[in-house]
Amino acid sequence: MEESITLTFTEDDKYLLEFSPAAFWMDYARGYRGLPWEDLSEERAAIVAENYSYLLDLLVQARLYRLARKE
Repeated sequence: MEESITLTFTEDDKYLLEFSPAAFWMDYARGYRGLPWEDLSEERAAIVAENYSYLLDLLVQARLYRLARKE
């Protein structure tokens, strides 16, 4: 399965990011301490970014993590 990040919005217009497959992103999720994870399990890794700054931080860090894992 190809790694992906899905971006949707919560009911209160915050950014909801879902990382899949969860197993690939687990080390990233455990190491990212900027925000609490909404759900962190073998089936799902999801986090809510309250604003654009957190969204960008999550995406940049996730990209670096993915690139490092692919080397």
